[in-house]
Amino acid sequence: MQLEKKYYTVQDKETLGLLHQHILDSDVIAVDTETTGLNPRKNKIIGWSVSGDEGVGFYLPTLVFHYEKDELVLQEIDGTSTELLSRNLLKLLIGKKLVFHNASFDVQFIKNYFGIDLLPSVYVDTGLLVHTVYEEGAFGFGNPFGLKSIAIMNQKELGLDVQEAANQEQIELKESIKKNGGSTTKLLYEIFKADLDILSKYASADTDLTLRICNLYLKKLKEEGLEKFFFEDEVMPIYREVTVPMEAEEVDLDVDFPFFIFPFLLVISKVTTSCVTFTKVFPFKSPVT
Repeated sequence: MQLEKKYYTVQDKETLGLLHQHILDSDVIAVDTETTGLNPRKNKIIGWSVSGDEGVGFYLPTLVFHYEKDELVLQEIDGTSTELLSRNLLKLLIGKKLVFHNASFDVQFIKNYFGIDLLPSVYVDTGLLVHTVYEEGAFGFGNPFGLKSIAIMNQKELGLDVQEAANQEQIELKESIKKNGGSTTKLLYEIFKADLDILSKYASADTDLTLRICNLYLKKLKEEGLEKFFFEDEVMPIYREVTVPMEAEEVDLDVDFPFFIFPFLLVISKVTTSCVTFTKVFPFKSPVT
């Protein structure tokens, strides 16, 4: 098979081979995971996607929801579980320039679930990249540092009708999840119950979009003369070496420490793009209670 500009669901030997070659051929690769929840210590990865070229995306499902059995079923390709295949393929990402949107979430899940540490290979977190170039982010377009909001703000430069695509995507996802008996509330969004074809398209679109935003804002970063600040002096080194490890391990603090430290901690909690809550990152008792 020849690689085409499209999204692939990896379910057979041919597309698996294309995914393998795509990883080998790509230097900069956007990565994303789909999970059963937000807790990397107890929830599962149901699949992951990569994009090393704009317009191309691969989604490898590991667990797929079976409506009649009402459970997630482990996937296989030619008798080999896709979880084992995932471990082997994810190891190939070590040493690549990896791009994530909210890297902390994905690298923690991948490390806990597959036992592979991709943190040293994190090249760019697009939320932080956008924040460095444009401090307000996509304010006025939704979540200022959400992937879709950033894409909608830049859709002319990206050459995509992101808003229309995102709206259609959410409609399809929610309809599919509900059809399969899943919840779509803010407190419980069971994306893992979506039909595989819809989930796969959603996942590949996200990594494709992440790569496009990365490419766009790396140009802006260079124009602003902020490359050294971002890659060497502060943003990414601190994120890899301080922020993500703090979120993964948590930090014990003295409950009697001075009030003036609270604003500093709040700044740290806002700058990070992690989904981990502030109390998870900084587990302490408030002196006011």
